[in-house]
Formats: sequence, C-alpha cells, structure tokens
Amino acid sequence: MIGDAWLDRCSSPSPLLRGLAGNPAAPVNVLLRLVDSWPEQVCDGLRRRRELPPPVRDAMLHHPSPRIRGALAAHPQVDPVARAKLLADPVWRVRTRAFGRPGQEPLPDDVLVRLLTELDGPPSDMPFSREELIGELFEATRYDRRLFRLAAAHPRPGVRRFAAGSLYWLDEPSRQALLEDEVPDVRAAAVASVAHRQQVMEPADLPDQHCHAFWYVLQRPLSRALIDQVLASGDTAALRVMGENPSVPPDVIETLLRHPDPSVRQGVTGRVDLTGDQLVRLATDPAVEVRTAVSTHPGLTEQQRAGIDIDATTAPGDGHFGSADVRCGGIPYPDDAAPEITDALRWARSVNPLLRRRAARNAELPADIVTILADDPDLGVRVLLAQHHPAAPPTLLLSCYLEYHCCGRDRLSELPQFPTEGLARFADNPDPAVRRLVALDPHAAPELVDRLSADPDATVRQAMASSPRLPARRVTALLNHRELAEAAAANPALTVDHIQQILDRATAG
Repeated sequence: MIGDAWLDRCSSPSPLLRGLAGNPAAPVNVLLRLVDSWPEQVCDGLRRRRELPPPVRDAMLHHPSPRIRGALAAHPQVDPVARAKLLADPVWRVRTRAFGRPGQEPLPDDVLVRLLTELDGPPSDMPFSREELIGELFEATRYDRRLFRLAAAHPRPGVRRFAAGSLYWLDEPSRQALLEDEVPDVRAAAVASVAHRQQVMEPADLPDQHCHAFWYVLQRPLSRALIDQVLASGDTAALRVMGENPSVPPDVIETLLRHPDPSVRQGVTGRVDLTGDQLVRLATDPAVEVRTAVSTHPGLTEQQRAGIDIDATTAPGDGHFGSADVRCGGIPYPDDAAPEITDALRWARSVNPLLRRRAARNAELPADIVTILADDPDLGVRVLLAQHHPAAPPTLLLSCYLEYHCCGRDRLSELPQFPTEGLARFADNPDPAVRRLVALDPHAAPELVDRLSADPDATVRQAMASSPRLPARRVTALLNHRELAEAAAANPALTVDHIQQILDRATAG
C-alpha cells in the first residue's frame, strides 16, 4: 500500500532501543523518552506493540516525526478522535496510513464522505493522482461495498465518476443512478463500464500466451468463434477457466464435461446452471478432485452430498489442512469473505466438511454451534473456528496449534484465550514452533527456559530471550548478544536499572 515502504524505512535502530519500544512492561516514562529522543529508531517497535498506553498515543499523535504519527495511524489501538486528526495530517503518507488496517474500527460514513471529497482534489504537489488515492482508500477498506455506495451518491462528480468505473460492485439502484447522472462525464463513464462488461470477446482479443490479459479475456463474454478456438487449442488450463464462464453455451458445457482431463471437468463444477443429470454425473466422476469440487454445489441435497466420495485435500485452498508435510501458499478464505450467518448456520450442520469449513469462519455463530464445530472430525473446520471465533475454547486453540502447520498457526498462540498453563511440557518437542510455547508458560522452570535460550532453532532462542521466566543473569548477558539483544530488551522481566543503562548507553553513543 502507499506509504508502507516509507514507514518501514525507519532508521536502522539499535536492537536494544527497538526491543525496549516493544517491551510490554516498559514504563510509560521510558516509552515517552524513546519517542522523544529516538523516534526514527523506535517507530517500528512502537507500531508492533500490542498495547500503547494513552500518554504514549498522545505523544505519538503530536510528534513532529511523520513516521511516528504514521506508526500510530497503523496501530489497532488508535482511537477514533486521534484517527480523525491523522486523516487530516499535513503529510499525505500519514493520512493514507490512517485509511484503515486490520484490527481498526471501520470509518463512519461521514468521515468516508469527507475523505472522498478531499481525495477528489489532492494538492498539486502530491505524487499520486486522484484515482490512485481513491483506489488506495478502497483497498484499505477491503473494497467495502459501503464505500462504493457512498462514492456513487457523492456530491462531487469526480468521485461519482470513479464509482462509475466500478459499476458492477454497486447495487442496482446505485448503478441506475449513475447511468442517469446529471453530469455527462459521469453518465459516460457508467455507460462505458456497462459496454466494457458486455463487450463480446473475439479470437483477436485473446493474447497468444498465458498472461493476466489472457485469463481476463476468458472471463469476459465470449463469442462462439473464440469458444471454438479455445476448444480446438487443447489448452487444458484455458478450457478449465472457460468452463467457469457463464456465457459458454450448454452444448459446450457438455463437451467439457466429457473432457478426458479432470481439471477441465473440475472447472465446470461451480456453474449454477448445471442440470440435475450433470450434477449426478459429476458427483460420480472417476476423479476424486472433480467429485470433491462439485460436492458443495447448491443444487445438491444433503442426502446427495452424503453419497459423494470426496477428498477434501484436493479442494483448491483447502489441501493444506492435510498432513504436517503440506505447506499452504495462502490463507484459504480471506478475512473479508466470511459467509452470511444464515448460510453459516445451514452449512454448519452439513455432511460436507468443506461447507462446514465455510461456516466455521463466521464469528457470530451461536454457542451451541461453536460447541459442535469445536469437536468436528475435520481438522480444517476446527482450525478455522479457532482462528475466527472469539469464543473458541482454549483447548481447541492448543490442539489446533499442535496439529496444524500452515497459514495462521502462529496467530492462534497470540489469541487472548490461548491456554498458557502447562506449556513447559513441550520443551523437548521436535517441532520448534511447539518448543516456542514454553516461553508462554507463566510457571516454566527458569532453568528450562535458560536451556532453551541456547536451542538449535533461532526462533526458539528468541522466544526464550523475551520470556519473563528467563533468569535475570541470562537476560543481562543476552543484552550484549548480537542475535538476541533485541529479544532480551523486550523481556518484561528486565529491571529498571538495566532499562536505564540501555538508555544511558544510547544517549552516550
């Protein structure tokens, strides 16, 4: 995002100062001194703190360094009043940081409208255009449809023209209003958006090789000539994508359903216009990945789903819930794709684990459903519930952490309900991520933490260096350790005397 690299370019900090800035037990007066005396060195540590005391937030808000203000703008604990001031900051990079970040409350409608007004006429010396800045706001809000609606009804034509370029993100009344807008440029942009959406792609429109434009064309309305060209090409990847296109006629779908390559047949499984006979044929397909893909189709009954032999590890985005050797390439369902509660309640009791996984992502599931899903036989269901529901049982979080090895695993141990008692028993676990849990145990033996501070794995050593159970003499020694100095400075057991020594050394240096 705009400004991210700028904020990350804080001066190369002393590891000790950066560690102190992130130390959860650092006194307010120490944090204020860090902000006042070494702002460029500690801004990254402050940004990553879980808690920012109110006096520190206030000092950051009024600090002359835009990087310190930007660090506050990106922090989940920035309050609405402070964020409103940051949104009017004279430095545009700070303002874009305040647009929105995970963990922050959504901006109210009136603030969004004001922001859109300001971004419609940015200063002449700003290195980004109106379109780029408004686009940044949309990205920061995760393309919230509320923002599209506000933009479509905005009093400034420039903002409405921007919304008209994304006409199909809008509801029907907003689309129609833009198509009938009193300003010719806005109407023209809306009409052009419709025309672009409806333009039928011909063979000449398809690039010669796979690229972003190639796949984009195959998702547009396709002429029969282009469809026949792709069919004749034998390009299985292109055929798979084309099979998802709603403009492809029924006779071609039949052809794709009989294709010898399972990936092509799999590409057809999500179509809403499949007939009952076609669903039955896909549900009994010889390839398990095809059967699995169609098993979530809304046209099937639960009884039909129950009769389909599937393998959830073959589902795109879901396979990483398998063995410990599997590593995922990304989180299967983005945070902004949680299902509606009505769908989640229906899917939660489905015989299909992939539908139950979708349900588990809804943070509003009632307690009785949470209890059921917490004991689900499918690991993916349990992990997604643990990651997304605030009432997920502590025992579930720990069991998922132990069983699961992919996206979001570390986030489980950071949740407030993650259990910490008894984690010392994992000191000799072969998995370094599990050994790291010892640092969270409030009763871990100091000699055990000391031993693990010399663990073969660097992440384990760092975790132990910041553990309050580490003996004081070892904490002191690690303050002079090149690799572990920052973690030791972040140790909440660090004494006031040692903190003062670090500050005095930084002042003298």
